[in-house]
Parts: sequence; C-alpha cells; structure tokens
Amino acid sequence: MDTLFGLPAHPFLVHIPIVLLPVAAIGVVLMVIKRRWYERYRWVVLAIGAVGTVGAILAADAGEALESRIVAVVGRAKASSWEHHADLGDTAQTFAIVFFIVLAAFVLVPWIMERFGSSSHETGGTSRHRVLYIVLAALAVIGAAGSVTTIIQAGHTGSKSVWEEYVAKTSNGG
Repeated sequence: MDTLFGLPAHPFLVHIPIVLLPVAAIGVVLMVIKRRWYERYRWVVLAIGAVGTVGAILAADAGEALESRIVAVVGRAKASSWEHHADLGDTAQTFAIVFFIVLAAFVLVPWIMERFGSSSHETGGTSRHRVLYIVLAALAVIGAAGSVTTIIQAGHTGSKSVWEEYVAKTSNGG
C-alpha cells in the first residue's frame, strides 16, 4: 500500500504500531503483575498486539515505497537521515514480529496446557507449569520492552527527518 487518499500511506500507517504496540506492552506488564488480569485480558492484549504488528509490517512496507520516492527526488546524499530512519523502521518491524510471537506463546501455551493438557499429577505437578509461565512472562516483558524501544527510536528519527529543517527555519525567523 503506497498511498491513502492521494497521500503517502506511511505517515498514516505508522500510528497503528505507535499506539497499539505500547498498549500491548502495558497489557503484558499488567498481566504479569496479576494473574487474574492475565486470565481476563490475555485475548484482548493478544488481539491488540496482532493488529499492532500488522500495522508495523504495513508501515514498513509503505515506508520503503516512500523512501524510494524521496531518494528519487532529493538524491541519495540528502536522503541519509531517511535511510537511517528506514533501517530503524526495519528493526522496529522485526522486534514487533518477535514481540507478537512471544506474546502469542505467553497467551497460547498456558491456555493449551490448561485446556488440552493432562492433569497436574500426570505432568509432574504444577511447578512445571509455573516455571513455564514465568519464563514466557519474562520473555513477553523483554519482547515488549524491545518492541516499544525500537518503535520510539524509529518514530523519533522519522519525525526528526520530517520536521527538523522546518523547525530550524521557523526558529531563525526564516
């Protein structure tokens, strides 16, 4: 998807992961804090994470198309900040995908074990389940932190690339 309403799609699409991935990250932290919240909100957090991840993929794809247009107009030498932003956007997309995979494991593995697993005395007790839950929870928190960090970095460099020159001109009376 290159354009929306006759404008580059990237600036529209970036708002999906910018909003939803941090919301999913907050959801993960809250679910780790209280098991009851995990039980109640895991499917909602998983859905938010899925939509945020799809948004990251779409935004990165639209960003690649926009980068090609920018390089064609301003030349490769002047597009270095855009290329740095594109690299960070690719990293953010990768982290979003990894975060979603870990989030899906954090939600689905315990659910599958509860729903289809054997009773606790047949599987060696609940301590294995507890350890697995703790490991998945830790990975989900780490994935959430990585995803949010890379989204912020990519967003900052993108905003800076777009607005820095304009703000400098208006600040100097130009």
